[in-house]
Amino acid sequence: MKIKFNWDIGIVLSLVFFIIFIIYIAFFFPHVGSELVSDKYYEEEIKYQEIIDEKKNVLKLPVKIKVFILSSGIKIMFPSINNDINGFFTLFRSSSKNLDFTQPFKILKSEKKILLIPNKFLKKGHYKLIIRWKTNKKYFFEKDIFWNQLNVFYLFSKF
Repeated sequence: MKIKFNWDIGIVLSLVFFIIFIIYIAFFFPHVGSELVSDKYYEEEIKYQEIIDEKKNVLKLPVKIKVFILSSGIKIMFPSINNDINGFFTLFRSSSKNLDFTQPFKILKSEKKILLIPNKFLKKGHYKLIIRWKTNKKYFFEKDIFWNQLNVFYLFSKF
């Protein structure tokens, strides 16, 4: 028995394959988890003008912040400033709130302006590094980082 291929059969087969494709995407395609950035989203949105001003202050610095990925961790070099640097950094992981990490830091004016985040706090995957610090002005810096335990890495600038 031979089936003759014509427009009717072509349209029906196209619709069947399209429906199978949609079902595959909906049920069998691996889903990537993500969580909200913050539980206090609306409160933080009101304060966002401060972050915009702090980002402008970073752009006015004569020497930019440098971020290096090393096998020992993430090395952050601040510009030479004749004041103490007080602030905190956050490693934000959108796929899991449990992997977020925030820690305050203080760099005295007599010390080298280097901050090292040890690799023991990092798991393989994408992070957003957020640094907020204060000297005579407030500053805000962020950069997307891909951490790989084999020391294969990618940096994506967010300016």
